[in-house]
Formats: sequence, C-alpha cells, structure tokens
Amino acid sequence: MESVESVLNQRYTDFEFLIMDDCSTDESLSYLNSIRDERVRIFRQEKNRSLFPCLNELIAYSKGELIKIWSQDDIMYPRCLGVTAAFHKEHPGIGFSYSGRDTIDERGVLKPNSHVDKTPDIISPELHARIAFYTGSIAGNIANVCINKSALEKVGLFHEDMTIVADFDMWVRLARYYDTGFIREPLVQLRDHKNQLSRNRNYFIRRPIEDMHVFNYLVSYVPEDIKKEGLLNLRKYKFVYYYTLMVKAVLRGKLSIHLEISGH
Repeated sequence: MESVESVLNQRYTDFEFLIMDDCSTDESLSYLNSIRDERVRIFRQEKNRSLFPCLNELIAYSKGELIKIWSQDDIMYPRCLGVTAAFHKEHPGIGFSYSGRDTIDERGVLKPNSHVDKTPDIISPELHARIAFYTGSIAGNIANVCINKSALEKVGLFHEDMTIVADFDMWVRLARYYDTGFIREPLVQLRDHKNQLSRNRNYFIRRPIEDMHVFNYLVSYVPEDIKKEGLLNLRKYKFVYYYTLMVKAVLRGKLSIHLEISGH
C-alpha cells in the first residue's frame, strides 16, 4: 500500500508504526503481515469498531512522546516525520500541531491550491477559540496532526460516543490548556474521494449535532468577549452550513432534529 510505504520511507527513522486493521475484508491484513520492519506493530479488531475507538487503542499501545495520527488513504512526504519531530522539540509546550497539506484525487493527481494561510506558527488558546468558532476544526483533517502524548494525560482520549467530530472535540479540549502549533510546510497529501464520510447521509445528520456539543464546551470556558464574537460567527456562518446539511439530509430521507447551543 502506497500510504504505508510513504511512512516506512521517511528520512527520519526513529519511530514506531502502529497499525490497526479494523476487521478488513480485503487483502489488507495479508499485505500488513508481509511487512518485515521491526518498527511496525500490527493489531486487528475482531469486529469493526470505527476510527476513534481504534485510535484510542493505538494510543494506549504507543511508547513514544509524540502521536502522529495517520490514515490509510493518504501519503506522507519524505520530510514529514523529521520536520514534525523538530517542530515539537523547538516548541515542547504545545498540545498538538498540524501541518500544511496538499490534496490529491482518487488517482493520486495533485489538485491546485492557491490559498495562503496566514495563521501564526504558535496559536494561543484565545486565537484557537476564535478560529474554531469561525471554521470548526483548525486542522481540517486528522492525518496532518501530531499530538503531545503528555497533553492527553490532562484532557483524556478521543470521545468514542462521537462518530464525526471527535477530532474537532479533541483539538478544542487540548487548546483550552495548551498552545497549538502550525507547521506551514505541506507535509502530507490528503486524498479526496467519493467514499469519504463527509459525503455520507449519516454525516449530514450527525455533524450538526456533534458540533453543537463541541461549541457548547467551547462557550463554557472562553472569555466573555470571545464568547460573544464566537456566537455571532456561528449564527452568521456555521448555522448556514448546518442548514445546508439539513436540506441534503431531508432530500435523502425523512429527518426530524433539534439543535441548541447555550449562550445568548
């Protein structure tokens, strides 16, 4: 698999590679068992448990100080782990970092991107809160994120009752207590394909519900000025997006839903 090979071919070699086979039905496990690399440890679920329970289990098995999350569809550039490790060494107090990323299609063709991200390298809890209210998950994906494992001892693991935004929830919990790091260089290629969760009907239904839990938590701890600004941005931008999701869900089946966020 190209994704696995991109990890094993990193220029930075001091890492352990923990892989969870979540009850696959194709030839994935046979391929994984054929790998002869002492850095690789393979685990298998007897029944499908989904992403976040699997991540929690792998985190529990991990021995390193940094947790670089990875995905089976994506590609690491050769400098990815080295640049990430160096960034965390320079900024040991951050809770997590995320990097720039390129996007590829199903065939691996790079998609054009003219966006220039002016976010600073170190993001304070206050700035992270402002960004979260405006855009949601600051990282945009899990595969360009690296977590300081010691920070997880304070905030806990991914919430397994969330199926869509447990990553966003995690970033908000970490950013309450720690600065966030932004590595501007694109270090990964994220694959965009038609089977992604965000194109699934269940996503249209669950996303707004789970997001509201995260935003309610965010509202509970931010200063009053950021809270007021954040609630305004939610009404102006995010709620329009949720309305669009609801329309899509209704068009694909019956839907009855109620959302509530605290604060006025």
